[in-house]
Amino acid sequence: MRKGFRTILLLMVVLSVFGCYGYRAYIGLHGKSIRLYPDIHEAVTEDRKCLECHHPDNPEGPPTPHPNFKGCINCHNDEIESDKN
Repeated sequence: MRKGFRTILLLMVVLSVFGCYGYRAYIGLHGKSIRLYPDIHEAVTEDRKCLECHHPDNPEGPPTPHPNFKGCINCHNDEIESDKN
């Protein structure tokens, strides 16, 4: 009985971690920052500009999996942390 419970618990944890990867924004984890590519994104200051290149119907860049969300700049404009080694 105990082995079955552990197996089910482990399976649930694995599915939660890997199955929810695409929805990480819902739990507060942001996507890649546009600051990783400053040469491409220097003029981007509003969501409309983001969707001009990343909308799934007309992708010039990698298409976004969430074109109806608002706040592209809020989630994808994080400061870049440099390694201090």
